[in-house]
Amino acid sequence: MTSLSSPTTTGFEPLQQAFASYLKDTNLYPGLTQLDCSERGGRLLLLAEHSAPEVDDPNDLLKELEAAFRDLVPAVGLPDADWAVAGALSVRIYLKLKAAAQPYAIHTFTWQPEDAVAVVFPTEPAVAEAIAPESAQSLGQSSGQASGQAAEAKGWAEAMPLPPNPADADGHSGGQSRAEATGSSVDGAPVTGLGFSDAALALPDTAVQPPEGPGWVQRGQRWAGLGMRSLRYYWSYGLAALILVGSGAFAYALSRPCVVGSCDRIEQAAEFSDLAQATLVGSPNGDDLVTAQADLQTAIDLLDPVPSWSSHYDAVQVDLQRYQDSIASLNAIIQGQAIATEAANLSQNPPHPVERWVKVHLLWQQAIDWLASVPADSSAYDYSQQKLYEYRANHSAIGRRIVAEEEAEANFSTAIQTGDLARQRMETANSLAGWQLATKEWQAAIKGLSLIPQGTMVYNEAQAQLKDYQQQLSRVTNRATLEEAGASNYHQAVQAARAAAAYEAKGQWTLALQQWRQAVASAQQIPTDTILAEEGAVLLETYQPALANAQTRLRNAVALQSLTTTLAQLCEFSATPCTVREDPSQIRVILSSQYAEPLRQAITPPAADGTFAFTNQLSASAQQLIEQIITTSHQVDRQVAVYDAHGGFVARYRPDLGGFIKN
Repeated sequence: MTSLSSPTTTGFEPLQQAFASYLKDTNLYPGLTQLDCSERGGRLLLLAEHSAPEVDDPNDLLKELEAAFRDLVPAVGLPDADWAVAGALSVRIYLKLKAAAQPYAIHTFTWQPEDAVAVVFPTEPAVAEAIAPESAQSLGQSSGQASGQAAEAKGWAEAMPLPPNPADADGHSGGQSRAEATGSSVDGAPVTGLGFSDAALALPDTAVQPPEGPGWVQRGQRWAGLGMRSLRYYWSYGLAALILVGSGAFAYALSRPCVVGSCDRIEQAAEFSDLAQATLVGSPNGDDLVTAQADLQTAIDLLDPVPSWSSHYDAVQVDLQRYQDSIASLNAIIQGQAIATEAANLSQNPPHPVERWVKVHLLWQQAIDWLASVPADSSAYDYSQQKLYEYRANHSAIGRRIVAEEEAEANFSTAIQTGDLARQRMETANSLAGWQLATKEWQAAIKGLSLIPQGTMVYNEAQAQLKDYQQQLSRVTNRATLEEAGASNYHQAVQAARAAAAYEAKGQWTLALQQWRQAVASAQQIPTDTILAEEGAVLLETYQPALANAQTRLRNAVALQSLTTTLAQLCEFSATPCTVREDPSQIRVILSSQYAEPLRQAITPPAADGTFAFTNQLSASAQQLIEQIITTSHQVDRQVAVYDAHGGFVARYRPDLGGFIKN
């Protein structure tokens, strides 16, 4: 990068002193006590240094300094130089910490001499009304003529160097025009600095007049020189036209920039390039980028017209290529930032459909591509890398948003399909397995909806579906719980009945009775509104009689066991044992001859109902045996027949008659 030439600081002492007084009186910012003023490349530079820290919002302070400049310049003036009386003066303010090498904030604005006129001579309604219509008409005509001339002169000045001003050689100041030196006039009236006649600018006595003093006289002459400078340009244009007419192509060739003599455009372009590079130092904002772009474009415009037959052409092309590369990098950054702004705007107020996020994703990629094209040797490379890091982070974030939206849509679609299937399962379920499957389907649908993150397009709709699905899951869970309980009780009843039958086969009536009771209780616990409720009722119709039969069989077994125990005790010492055998119709008791024969002899004659009794001649043990037979018969509600050891019939007790019979 071409180094900046030494700035011009001569003549700024009044302005710097005015700023020092202003900053002292206003205490605008702590540590800011003065501004250093200089000129470089036709641009006025104001450097404001202060101690740390940096200003939180530098734009407000820069605006305050701009307003102070506009107020102070009309009072203290600018140095006597051509750039100070230009039609528009570019002013740039820098904010820099005293210990820092580079400024951290830059502000550029344009100041025009007319701004000072507006401050010194404020327009009042009384003044406007005092101007005669004829004078106003003359003013409008003169102003329009002067404006057209100034515009034309500006265009020619960029294409052709001006001839020297003879008035300058005669000792006149640079601020005076050729018209002032020769006393030229417009419509017979002396021409003023703004291109208007004195008659047109005549003010009534009540108008505000400028203050007296040499400073105001010098500045008035300098601003008055603007109009005369236009006439000097016209003289130069006329001379150039004569050369073109007289010399043809040769004159045209000589009139091109940097053909004859030195080439000031190279230095001027370097100044603008260096200003652009200085603007890009640190963390420039959008306005700084546009300002640097304008400076680089000005440098390119200065060098681009230099023809190939110029002796400076090769040097110009080297600089021109460098400036074009720099502005290409800058244009890439500006273009990338414009696309990034569009992407950021499209991302506002989410959620958005996947299609919009895809568009935003592509825009961020385009912005990245623009910034990635900035070469490493560019002065804006560090800034482009900083933005590139931000843009890549945004690009990745949008990519994750796209994935989240796609997954959310997929989960929502799958959850809806699963919910529909769960509803069908619930409507057609006819078994515990059916209700359990419906429960699992609802649970899967709810899980899918729960995976949809907040901030996606389908989140709100998913939340509404989630409430409905949770209610359906509660219903189906309760029903499945009832069905599970019914199925469990049903299977317990069946298992208990099987065990009871097995115990009956073994004659274990106590255990059989317990299992039948368990079977009946389990069958009774099957809920009435479940699928197995009807089958449970069928089981009860079978299990309850079986329970009653088991109870009867247990009583019989107990009674027979008691009778068997008594006989075993009576016949313990007899020659033949006494036994008890149960037949389908009766209970058979077989006694040894020691007991059978006394019983047969002790039988009394039968009564009217056919029954008989035993005499009191029986022994105590025989009497105990008869009482045990009677008790057992009533307990089991069956006949008990007594036989001797040889099978001979002795007697039979009938519980229905309440006595013994002979047959």
